[in-house]
Amino acid sequence: MLVAVAAGRGVLQLFSISIGDLTTAGGIIIFLIAFKMVLGPSGAGDSSTPMSPEELRRFGIVPLATPLLAGPGVISAVIVYASQGPTGQGNTLLDYVILSGIIVAVGVATGIALRAASLLKRLLGETGIDVSTRISGILVAAIAAGMIVQGVKQCFPVLAH
Repeated sequence: MLVAVAAGRGVLQLFSISIGDLTTAGGIIIFLIAFKMVLGPSGAGDSSTPMSPEELRRFGIVPLATPLLAGPGVISAVIVYASQGPTGQGNTLLDYVILSGIIVAVGVATGIALRAASLLKRLLGETGIDVSTRISGILVAAIAAGMIVQGVKQCFPVLAH
């Protein structure tokens, strides 16, 4: 994520990608992840349906949390925030330092949360984890929808009025 902060704007300029384009694409990717969270790993929306051995293998290799932690949706969000700044007009050096500090703090908090995962699993049980994942998926979908709307408005300013 720190590399995305440092190099993101240059990559966008290299490929002539606007912030609106990246915001829309990132929102779509994050929405797809949220969709998977709401429906569950099998995608069928029915947690009682057992996964096939192939689905279990795929799910075990790339757990759902990995794309949320440092996948394309998060990378695009970091690049957008690093490119726009808090006012939408760009960043100062202090803004980059603050954003980098936030990324490091979130990384540390995530590490602590992952270490506490087994305790949380015992406290919530399978049903509690399933319910909290689905509720979180709905919240993530709402964030993604906001990103998509913001990106479309940036791509088509006439829609903003």
